[in-house]
Order: sequence, then C-alpha cells, then structure tokens
Amino acid sequence: MPTFLHYLFAGRHVRPVTMYHILHGKRTFSNLYAAFINDLLPFWGLLPHLSRPRYEKMIDYLVHQKLLTEAPDETLTAPPAALPAWWPTHVAGLTMPAYREIGDILTLAVQLISQVQHQERHFAPITPHLLIQQRVKGWYEQAAKTDLPGTIAEFKSLVTAMPEQAGTVLVNRLVGAETDVASWQDLAAHLGFEPFQVQLVWIDALAQLYQAITGGQAARWQGLLPLPTPAVTRSAQATMQLLADQSVDQTAQQRQLAASTIREHILEAAMLGPAVIHEQPGWRLPPAKADPVVDFFRGRLAAIARQRQSGGVRLE
Repeated sequence: MPTFLHYLFAGRHVRPVTMYHILHGKRTFSNLYAAFINDLLPFWGLLPHLSRPRYEKMIDYLVHQKLLTEAPDETLTAPPAALPAWWPTHVAGLTMPAYREIGDILTLAVQLISQVQHQERHFAPITPHLLIQQRVKGWYEQAAKTDLPGTIAEFKSLVTAMPEQAGTVLVNRLVGAETDVASWQDLAAHLGFEPFQVQLVWIDALAQLYQAITGGQAARWQGLLPLPTPAVTRSAQATMQLLADQSVDQTAQQRQLAASTIREHILEAAMLGPAVIHEQPGWRLPPAKADPVVDFFRGRLAAIARQRQSGGVRLE
C-alpha cells in the first residue's frame, strides 16, 4: 500500500488527513473540493476500511524515505510519475455502490449459476448477507433462470472484453462449482505484483464490470446490481431547482438553511453536476468586496468553472 499512496500523491498537493478522508469517503465540502481540484474524485471511498493509525504509519514511512515531500502549506507531494500496470482506471466511488457489495453480489450470482449448471443440490451461499442473497435470488428467478446459457454467454463476453490481467484476477477470485477462489498471494506471485496491488486490480475489474452492466452491455445482468447514485446530493439538487427562480437568501429562508449551506450546494453542483455553473444575477449576491465570505465563494466557483472548462476533472 505505501507504493499506491506514493503514486496517489505524485503530481498533487494534498494534506495527508484530507487524502485519508478521500480514501475513506468522508463527505464534507472541503474534502470534495480537495478531491475535485486534485483529480481524486475517482478514488473517493476506495478504501473505506483503512485504519487511521495504519495510514499515518505508512505516510510517516514515505516521508522518512523522502518519497513524499512536505510543502510549507502542510500538503504532501511527490514528482509526477508514469502509472504502473496495476493502477485502477475505472473506479468511481461517488456514484457506485461499495466495491465490497458489488463483489459479493457478483460472486454469489456466479456461484449460484455455476452450481445450478452443475446440478449441485446443496447450495451454501458464499456471503452471509441476507439482503444480498435475496437480491441475487430474485434476479436469478426473474432474469437468469429462463435463459441460463444466454446469461452465461453475456458474462463471458464481458470478461473477455477486459484487459488480460483484470480478467485473470476476476475469474480467479470468483467461486463456482468445483472451483476454489485463488488467494491474493497466489495471484500476486502469478502477476508479479504485491497482494494489495492485486486487490486494486480486483476492485478496478469490479468497477469495469459494474459500468458495463449498468450501461446496458449485458441485458440479462442489468437487474442484478444497484443503480448508480447521482454525485450531487438530493439536497443540493433541490437547492439548485429553487435558485432557478429566486435568490440565495430566499432559498435559504424557504429551505430553513443557512445562506452558507446554500452556497456550498452551489459549489457541490458546480463540481459534480452535468454543467459548468457561473454566478447568476438572480442569486442577488452582495457586490464584490462587500463581504469577504461571499468573495471567497466567488473565487471557488470561478476556480471550479476553470477546472471543468479545461477538462481537468472526472468522476471516474
């Protein structure tokens, strides 16, 4: 994992605690903005179970080894570097379900289909989660059971379209009839990676599979996985709808929120929404230099617009 963190800081300037919160998925505006401005949104919530002490120990090691440099503003950075072969390129933590949930659902679905195909009478679900078991069972009865060969063919087609190492890790981590799961250590030895790096390949393969299925590339598998969630929260969406016809203060009063919260909603929509957002006369903000807090908001909004217009931001 230290190698992963080193590459994550490369070419960026991020406070170590902020990077931890991004990897953990702690949603605050300041964390979102840091992720946005440093092109880290794809990695949002990538490691939700990473412990703070373990993370800090690895950061201390990287600093001690002079692989990370501390800037005067207390951010950490490293020189830009070419990304390794195991680097995840399909992750999109803000809009996707938890990777563990995706993995459990897909693993159980493959296990069920495999054992049905081999006519095994006794089925012991690989995951103990009842909701996941119910989801997979319902999907099987409604979509897969009526055309098992077609369902299998669609899945094989998705895996075949993946890069070789992603496909290798994926199929060797799935469980089926007469098939045992390969360990991270065995896959690492086979690929020449570290075990954690293989786990990143697994996560990225799950992300790629999720995007293909929810994007309509496998009709029989579409109902299996939860749909993507909008990156912009419902609260921010409601705020933006009201701001189309009224001011910030009026919206704050109607929603019984502080004006500062309304401004944060604007910035959230500007970062994560479908369109570039600029200040609107109808918001009726104080004139420039009349309120330093509002001026700070204007600066952030303009910086977000510049970043988006330059094409320098992505959710996945």
